[in-house]
Amino acid sequence: MLTPLTYRTIPGRHVPLARRVTAMAPGLVLLSALLWLSHDLAMEERIVLFRYLGMVFAAGMAFITPHLLFPDGDKTLILQINPSPRRLFVHHLVKLRAIWLYGLAAAAVIAFGDSTGAAQEFHEKTRLFGTGALALTAIMLYALYRFVTIGESSQRWNEGKSGRRLFESLDAVGKSTPVDAGMFPTFLSTIMVTFVGMMSVVASAAIPHTAGAVLPFVLFLGYAGYRLTGQIRRYDRLYYQSDAFYDELFTNPSAGTGESRAPATYESVYWVPQRWRAAVWTQIVQLDRKRPMGRIIALLTFTYWLLIWLGTPESWHAGWLMFWVLAKNMLAWPVSGTAVSPPVFHWWMMPPGHWLVVRFFLQIRWTLALLLTVSAAALFSGSVGWNAVWMWTLTDVAASAVAALLLTRNNELAFRRRYA
Repeated sequence: MLTPLTYRTIPGRHVPLARRVTAMAPGLVLLSALLWLSHDLAMEERIVLFRYLGMVFAAGMAFITPHLLFPDGDKTLILQINPSPRRLFVHHLVKLRAIWLYGLAAAAVIAFGDSTGAAQEFHEKTRLFGTGALALTAIMLYALYRFVTIGESSQRWNEGKSGRRLFESLDAVGKSTPVDAGMFPTFLSTIMVTFVGMMSVVASAAIPHTAGAVLPFVLFLGYAGYRLTGQIRRYDRLYYQSDAFYDELFTNPSAGTGESRAPATYESVYWVPQRWRAAVWTQIVQLDRKRPMGRIIALLTFTYWLLIWLGTPESWHAGWLMFWVLAKNMLAWPVSGTAVSPPVFHWWMMPPGHWLVVRFFLQIRWTLALLLTVSAAALFSGSVGWNAVWMWTLTDVAASAVAALLLTRNNELAFRRRYA
């Protein structure tokens, strides 16, 4: 008889309550913002919002899946337990479970988050949620299939067993590739998960009948399930190959694309007073090692202008700006941990109270980008007024101050209370 413990690959870990709250807070904030956007939408508008969700989920899974799965922090324990291929497969499903559940929660909010008529069109809302569950599950399983087989594919490309004609053709015309041969499967898998996931949403939207709109997702789920279940018997081999590949890729700076983000120079922090400049610079360098903040801010900016260009409701613009402010501040959380910011070393640099000011400067690093983005929207479109420019700028400054207080309280101030 199968019990839940039958599928437990590794022993459960004790996770502190503060860490659980920290992990759940961004998702809950996004769900709250989504509820605010959809609480008074008509059924047709809910369907459009669901399509946006499907496309965002596909793009997100294309980028986040390898980071969630590899390199596996539990690999040492797994090597000792030596679980079966099926249990390794369940182990990966557990790692992706949180993202999948948040996606289902978002689909439920879009379908049932109606404050004007919760009981109206309940059958259509239930159908929309079921369609969303099928779509998100298919995207997740397809992303898992593409990335769990990366190690095997990368080895064939690296040995020249795959892609040989491509490289010979490029050499014949005197061209070179931006990535190594072994990196091509990762590059292609990222594109394929994004493209296939989005195209399934487009195919569903092209079907005029509501009942038939679920067919592309059913076919997509069947295809992803078929390809993935075909790999179950040798899942252990795929797991160890892919984990070794990503372990080398993510821990060896010279591996992969050869691209490296140059750390911020000390001179680039000229806008910070001399008293805190060195500390702010160290935090910026540590944060840039963990998060490509420039690319994230560029993506947020592009998406905001895209929403304006598509003519979406003004509440969507406000919701996206709120997400911008919260995401920018929450993404700085890793640099407040003791592993990255040792409190003893920080105590030696300056008194703990000064780190609150340091973190505030760290948080407002991208406030100017927000100000310029909203100002451009106010200047070139009628979607945003100039009063909103200053309102969102002050909101970001206030959120930065609160985030700085919370981050410092979690590290330096907590250390002072404990040992001083």
